[in-house]
Amino acid sequence: MVMWSLAAELLGLIIHIILILYYHERRLVSNSRRKIYQVCLWISVLTILLNIVCVHMVTKPAVVSHGVNMLLNSLYFILCVLTCSVMAVYMFALTLEHVYDKRCLRITGRIVLILNIIFWGIVIWNLRSGVLFYFDENQIYIRGPLNRIGYLVMAIEMLMLVLCYMRNRRSVSRPVVRLIRTMPVIAAICIVFQHIYKDLQLNGMFMAIVNMVIFISFQTRRSEVDSLTFIGNRNSFFEELSLRIASRQYFQVVLVCLKQFSLVNEKFSYKKGDEFLYNIARELDHILPGAKAFRFGNVEFAVLLPYATEEESTGSLKRIQERFEERWELGAVGSYIQAYFTDVMYRGQEWNATQIIEYLESGIHYAKKEQGGLRRFDIKLLEQLNRRKRILDIMETSIRQRRFKVWYQPVFNLKTNRFSSAEALLRLRDYDGEPVSPSEFIPLAEETGLIDDLSWIVLEEVCTLLGQMRDKIDSISINLSMQQFEDRSLCARIHECLNRCGLNPDQLKIEVTERVLLQDMDYMKRMMEEMTGEGFGFYLDDFGTGYSNISCALSLPFEYIKLDRSLLVRLPGDSKVQVFVRSMVETFHAMGQKIVAEGVEEEEQIELLRQFGVDCVQGYYYGKPMPEDEFRAAVAKGWEEQRR
Repeated sequence: MVMWSLAAELLGLIIHIILILYYHERRLVSNSRRKIYQVCLWISVLTILLNIVCVHMVTKPAVVSHGVNMLLNSLYFILCVLTCSVMAVYMFALTLEHVYDKRCLRITGRIVLILNIIFWGIVIWNLRSGVLFYFDENQIYIRGPLNRIGYLVMAIEMLMLVLCYMRNRRSVSRPVVRLIRTMPVIAAICIVFQHIYKDLQLNGMFMAIVNMVIFISFQTRRSEVDSLTFIGNRNSFFEELSLRIASRQYFQVVLVCLKQFSLVNEKFSYKKGDEFLYNIARELDHILPGAKAFRFGNVEFAVLLPYATEEESTGSLKRIQERFEERWELGAVGSYIQAYFTDVMYRGQEWNATQIIEYLESGIHYAKKEQGGLRRFDIKLLEQLNRRKRILDIMETSIRQRRFKVWYQPVFNLKTNRFSSAEALLRLRDYDGEPVSPSEFIPLAEETGLIDDLSWIVLEEVCTLLGQMRDKIDSISINLSMQQFEDRSLCARIHECLNRCGLNPDQLKIEVTERVLLQDMDYMKRMMEEMTGEGFGFYLDDFGTGYSNISCALSLPFEYIKLDRSLLVRLPGDSKVQVFVRSMVETFHAMGQKIVAEGVEEEEQIELLRQFGVDCVQGYYYGKPMPEDEFRAAVAKGWEEQRR
């Protein structure tokens, strides 16, 4: 009688118990792949336990009946092959994870099932024929001629796995490639080892090694899993996109950005907020057939979906939108959580993963400006994005090469009848010499942080000009961004520039818009009071375009209030506007502030503004924004000479 050693089986059992404990410790969003792996672990444990029982039974023929031994060993044969088949199905699922067309997975699944049914038939046939194993008249276990046929089933499944990989290799991730290359080596070593040591039971150890390699390769990849929601993170999203694109699979990506989620944290606590994020991630991961969710940003989720038709993609997007119209429940509490949406459809375009992520970010940027919170990525948006990139490139190059030009729009003083000051305006031309509108490049500069460089360019140019025209013009105003006001060295840098050109602070005026003020009113008030104390003067720009300008004008130390052009367009023919403008002029004068009227284009406007007591006017009537040399000439000639 052969005496089998169970040392390797017991070690394999211990390894499986450790894997199960670690697996269940991890809080992962459940999916079919993880469920299959869980089945792999438990069926492996069951197979090893049954093998241990069978070995003990066959060594005690006097105690255990022939029928029980036949039944238990037959069941062990079935479980052995079934365990290998479940592992094969799991590896098929890994191999085809990034392939939307699941026909290959269905075909291999059917073949595995057929192989198992055939093997079960052989096991049943073995009860009469003994082709797998039998017990002799002394109840000693004897291997039959087909005892190793289970290895043939495993070999066929491994061959199918290799063929499946070869057919879809562009879509197979690197960890899966390593696994496929490793498995035949592990199997070969175990088979050779088993052939040399025939009394050593190695099936359980082989299962343990395979499950351990899978666990290390796929169940512990924390670098690709978001630690809060336990779905894929941005890195795994990038890899997923790359694999889909490499295999030319059509897909749709929906990006969801939660609106004002900080309010949820404030209302329910940060811990509850994290639980809301977990539930949202879990639901998005299963919201539609074939959906796969990733945490794209702090409160952003990307949902990857198969693409079939335009109509179907629209329906998928609508389904996700509709979910955010419903209440999100979390135990006894709940909340409505709104979101912005954008989507990108890949249909074989020459795009890469980086570009698609860029398109998603651009789409959500514009979605935040749309009333409905949705902006689908299309040709128009692609053109806007390309234009945006081109302008950004032009700006960066122009900063390095000093291609930006400062133009000046003269300000006429109605009290002294002369050009007393000017507003500095930045101008830019593209590589073809065509002008780029400030309304296009200034917001982009603010978003990208380039506004700081642009403002210092303006300051240097303005100080240089003021130093050269100190006897001909009183002051020039410049615009500063919030980014510059937040710079603690702002005053020191301005003073340094002024001192270098021999100027006083009151010769440089700073224009501030309501939009800048409202970003942090308290901070701006402290900053303006500090700078006013050092001799700088401030203009409130665009008065009359917002609802809170009055509050700004009353609470902040402005030297000048600039009336917006929108107030003056109807001034000549609208008595109500005339009453309003006159009352504003009187009110601000009573508070010690002066008035500049912007956008003046008609002589009739000038006469009315004189009557109302406006101090200065700025507009096309007296001069458009002009290059430095033209501005010098205009100031030198004077208004009357210029008109002639």
